[in-house]
Amino acid sequence: MLSFPRRIAAGIRTALAGRRMPIVAAVLAIVGMLPALTAGWEMDDCFQRVTLLGLGDTRPIDTFIQYVGRAHNLAQMDFGTMPWWGSLDLHQAFLRYTSVLTMMLDYLLWPNYPALMHLHSLLWLAAAVLVAALLYRAVMGATWVAGLAALMYAIDGAHAVPASYLANRNALVACCFGFLSVLLLVRWRKHGRAATRWLSALMLALALSAGEMGLGTIAYLFSYALVVDEGGIRTRLMRLMPHGAVLAVWALIYKLGNFGSHGSGFYTDPGRDPFGFAATFFQRAAFLMMGQWSPLPAEMSMGPAPGSPAYFHMSIFSFAIAAIVLLLFLPLVLRDRVARFWGLGVLLSLVPIGAVGPENRLLGFVGLGSMALLAQMAQALFAGSFVAPRLWKGFAWVVTSLLLLIHVVAAPLIGLARLDYQATVDARLNRAMASVPSDPQLASQDLVLVNPPDHIYLVGTIWAFHVLDHSPMPRHFRALSSGGTLEVKRVGPRALQFRFPGGFFPTAFSRFIRSPNERFAVGQHFDLPGFSVTVQSLDSHGDPEQVLYEFPVPLENPTLRWMSWHDGAYVPWTPPAIGQTATFTPQRGIF
Repeated sequence: MLSFPRRIAAGIRTALAGRRMPIVAAVLAIVGMLPALTAGWEMDDCFQRVTLLGLGDTRPIDTFIQYVGRAHNLAQMDFGTMPWWGSLDLHQAFLRYTSVLTMMLDYLLWPNYPALMHLHSLLWLAAAVLVAALLYRAVMGATWVAGLAALMYAIDGAHAVPASYLANRNALVACCFGFLSVLLLVRWRKHGRAATRWLSALMLALALSAGEMGLGTIAYLFSYALVVDEGGIRTRLMRLMPHGAVLAVWALIYKLGNFGSHGSGFYTDPGRDPFGFAATFFQRAAFLMMGQWSPLPAEMSMGPAPGSPAYFHMSIFSFAIAAIVLLLFLPLVLRDRVARFWGLGVLLSLVPIGAVGPENRLLGFVGLGSMALLAQMAQALFAGSFVAPRLWKGFAWVVTSLLLLIHVVAAPLIGLARLDYQATVDARLNRAMASVPSDPQLASQDLVLVNPPDHIYLVGTIWAFHVLDHSPMPRHFRALSSGGTLEVKRVGPRALQFRFPGGFFPTAFSRFIRSPNERFAVGQHFDLPGFSVTVQSLDSHGDPEQVLYEFPVPLENPTLRWMSWHDGAYVPWTPPAIGQTATFTPQRGIF
């Protein structure tokens, strides 16, 4: 007769292997993310809401097309929604039409009810988890291992941002169709129904049209053909010809439609800048692995400036996590074909998301294989069938136990904490926007912001909020820095000299709208309406160290509305007297 603990363990294994486990996993995914229903519209949702309501100059179907050429960028720079240091060659146009159609449906049916929009997103999350659970069973059988992988994927905290951030629904849509594509391929190879193969190719097309993250589908399709499928290598790859045709058509449309991103320090286009992509990929991949396997999210890497001690320490930690994970799973991958499939899928799915700043919201495809590997490792260790040196076994027991603790016990709490953090960020943004003047006088003034911690959300969002609220808009927005330490000296009735002792770009995110490959030059001059900028000196990184700002009117002129960022809000600011200097220390933004 089994002891009580063994009966409990046997019961858990039976439940995990049950036929209802995929449905249970999908329901758990929704239940764990229910607080997302109260999230409202957050950050990029505000910009997209302007477009989807038809209040901007962009068609709703082009919601993910943001910066499209020098003329468009120059107009934004003249107005000030792009700062003077932004790149006129900045280009961001993403092919995400399937996801946009789901958003347009929201605005057709319930445009003023964000809770229903979030419920729509949760249904996509449930669908993605359901398909992932079915895929685990198709590859690993109706076993408790497949059930454990489904459970861990369902409650993974990485789902929090896509579930609560409407602008990131595209990740859920891409995962759902991508997982379906892989599942249908596996079923075709097992059951031989030709129609299933073509449905798999169709699902790939939908995944790619949902978002660039859908490229992760290719990682698992290729991995399955290379590692799991039967026959010669040429035969196995030829079976993917319909998928290759879909990928080729997508790539052609992407190229001819001028989709992609360049000119940014946040996005890297592998096609346009393969060396730049290669230079950043391994570090970004390490941060993503840190986000997948540890409680620290990958986006923490975007806080400190590259080259700073904090960034260096986080880099070391991320590479250590990646090394530990590699050491843990390598013996399993070498001995087990299914583990090789999941492992190769994880590695290849890092490639497309390595083109953007590392964030946990990108880990949908990485998490798919990661949870399967962890479940397989748990099975190998618990069964006692793993023949390996005693030292490695001790290491594997400790690390696997910690990872199970993180991904089974702590994962729901991590997800809730992430949802709470998103809500906190949104509350900070709303507080910041409430501090911006909206009186009628603003329409005849330039809003001059001395030290906003970031331009995307603390300058550009002002425009979106004022459009949505039908509030007066300033003549121009004029941001004078991207935060950090500033020394502001008044050198004349109409001029201020700024020094940046801590660097012009104090965080990795502050380079969003200008690639580090686009260099500044001493004496470089920018003339904008009612405002001019001269770069007087550069620091060791080639960024502005000292800048002269000149205005056509005295700084006290009522057509200039001066504000500085302090303690989470904008407050009125008065320029110093001629010859005097004002110092600003780094201030926390909304993150």
